[in-house]
Amino acid sequence: MADALFCLDIHKDTVAALVVDRNSKITLVKGCGTADTVDQSFTDAIEQIKEQTGFSGGQCLVTFGAEFFSFRNVSLPFSDRKKIEQALPFELADHSLVDMNSLLIDFIVAKTGSKGTDIIAAMISREFLAEHLSLLDSAGISPKNIGISGLSAALKIAEELADNFVLIDIGSCWASLFIVVDRQVALIRPLALQPEADGLAGADDAFVQNVIQTVLASQLLDTKNPNYGVYLTGKESRVRTAAPVLSSRLGGVEIDTFQQSTQPFIKIELDDQSHYQQEQMDRILVHFFKNGTKSGGFNFRKDDFRKKKSLMEYRDLLLKTAVPLCIVIVFVMGYMAYNYSKLNAEQERLRQQISEVFKETLPEVTRIVNPVQQLQVKNNEIKATYRPGGAGGTEYTIIELLTELSARIPAKLSVKVIRMVADMDTIRLKAVTGDFNTVDNVQKELGKSQYFKDVTISSANQSIQGDKVNFELKLELARQ
Repeated sequence: MADALFCLDIHKDTVAALVVDRNSKITLVKGCGTADTVDQSFTDAIEQIKEQTGFSGGQCLVTFGAEFFSFRNVSLPFSDRKKIEQALPFELADHSLVDMNSLLIDFIVAKTGSKGTDIIAAMISREFLAEHLSLLDSAGISPKNIGISGLSAALKIAEELADNFVLIDIGSCWASLFIVVDRQVALIRPLALQPEADGLAGADDAFVQNVIQTVLASQLLDTKNPNYGVYLTGKESRVRTAAPVLSSRLGGVEIDTFQQSTQPFIKIELDDQSHYQQEQMDRILVHFFKNGTKSGGFNFRKDDFRKKKSLMEYRDLLLKTAVPLCIVIVFVMGYMAYNYSKLNAEQERLRQQISEVFKETLPEVTRIVNPVQQLQVKNNEIKATYRPGGAGGTEYTIIELLTELSARIPAKLSVKVIRMVADMDTIRLKAVTGDFNTVDNVQKELGKSQYFKDVTISSANQSIQGDKVNFELKLELARQ
């Protein structure tokens, strides 16, 4: 039953239900049932339906007959659904004999134009709906959608068969009339029927007259030059007797019947197919195909009557979200581990570079504990013990001069300093490079420094092998 959908249709005299397999490539009816609510309670009828269909739990759809609703056609100067929901109770208040707070309202759009939106509002007693939902819930039936019986058939015909028509869904003591214009449901009205007399199959004149008056009063169809058809569905004996009378009274309008179960790709898999009463089951079967506001229908499972998720549904939702969530978590953890590994490798590379610089700078130190701190200590010692020229000199520290030399000689130039001698006013720098142009570039760069007032090349000689140039610079210190 977990893969099946339970569809229940409720009228004032009967309830009927289908169980439809949702996994099959075709529409497969696996169970059906009907129960009378005239001679037994609603609760007993539901239990009878459950026994007949074998329903024990799962997804459900419910429709109530139009006889339980009142309908109004309203025109509003806007099309936004939220605005319509806010304004609708005030628009309907003047036409209602009961307190609007006691009614649950939903609507469908009949027509949208430049001047506004025509809608059909449907109202049902909150008390009635709450009572029946409570009884259904006690029986383990918690519908995800509550619609109006017969509407799905009108939407199906509009989608596949005709643009303009009247659909009349006929029961034993009730009928629902739908007028469709330009494939949009434009009017819904419940109609009363006189009970059929035993052994007398005749048309209900009062019912026929109500149909004629409703069609004429709506002014939605051209009754003088009929450009529409009439579809009948429901109780066969009623349809058979009403069809010729309606055709005659409506000026010869063509009358057809609509049977959903005769459509392609529908299979009824029952031990005894005689249990499938077409006149009751077809309106349920068509609702399986078209239900909810997305298909143009009503849904009274809203506001205070909104369905609350069960523990099973929460568990299914958790399972659906847990798998992708776990994948995301694993991905994030993997990415973090990759970054951590990459940062560790970079950190180790920097440690090695620092260690190499330390060994090159202080080769006499053999025990390296914290190279950065040890270099800082050594720098502080140099600052405290050596200042070129002493108190009467230029007052530059050796660290300042080394920093300036390092900054002024571009890193792209291959220059290796062999010896540096500093006195009160002069620095002599002996170094090795690759060519004479580099010597000139070093001289020019150091000449730009504010630390030196004059930079001269004392000597520049090519090595015996011819691959190096040994040179010496004399840098005169500028006074601070």
